[in-house]
Amino acid sequence: MSPKRLVILAAALAAAPLLAQAQSASTYRCQGKDGKKYYGNTVPPQCYGRLVEQLNSQGMVIRRIDPEAGEKELAQKEAEREAKAKLEAATRESTRRDRALLATYTSEKDIEEQRARALADNYKAVREAEQRVAEHKKKRAGLDKELEFYNDKKGKSKPPAKLTEEIRQADFDIKVQEETLEKWKKEVVNINAKYDEDKKRYQILSGKNPAQRATALGMEKGVTVTTKGPSSYDEQRAKSEAQRRASQERYEAERLDREREDARRRAQYEQMRRQQQQTR
Repeated sequence: MSPKRLVILAAALAAAPLLAQAQSASTYRCQGKDGKKYYGNTVPPQCYGRLVEQLNSQGMVIRRIDPEAGEKELAQKEAEREAKAKLEAATRESTRRDRALLATYTSEKDIEEQRARALADNYKAVREAEQRVAEHKKKRAGLDKELEFYNDKKGKSKPPAKLTEEIRQADFDIKVQEETLEKWKKEVVNINAKYDEDKKRYQILSGKNPAQRATALGMEKGVTVTTKGPSSYDEQRAKSEAQRRASQERYEAERLDREREDARRRAQYEQMRRQQQQTR
């Protein structure tokens, strides 16, 4: 061992007892919740959760222990961890969407063709909704005529409860169908916004060379997307279309029942009107 190292080792050994003595002579001090100061060779119970000062044998502060600082540091690390996790999740989602985009479309023309199909489906849904609104309003007009018969009698005969209920139901059906019609009309904006966004992103991705595009998608070398899958919008549109067809079938069944009931009531109404004319 070199003479220099021997000197350093000897100094360290000589300082060890002094360091141990300084540590054993340390005093802990804090101000409690009651405003009083507490001292001890160990941290006094009144100091738990408080700012603690460690004093040497000369009464000088050699260290401060701040529990709040430790909690803040932990909270900051936890916030950084959550922010990093959210960023990674957003990056994964963006990569997934980019892969789905390239798997769904083969060209900008493909995007425009799918846009046209979506708009055509929407136009069809609008026309069907308008037809249902017109049918409900026509039925409501028929019920109004029937109601006039009882109003002309000036309180001598109240409208039957079933007629009143059907008028209420007809008003409700008109309201529902008008809301559905308005929803389909507004969907045009969403459709165009969706395909505009897809087209813009496709132009960015397709403008890269194969290696750059693979890097942008987070794909390993040699990984390619060869299958087409429906986009999230297409899946939602298919679901909405299935719900619309089911609603339409249910509506048609209810309409037939109502038409039969209307025919029965009209016959009853005509019979009552003839009887009234005979009694005059």
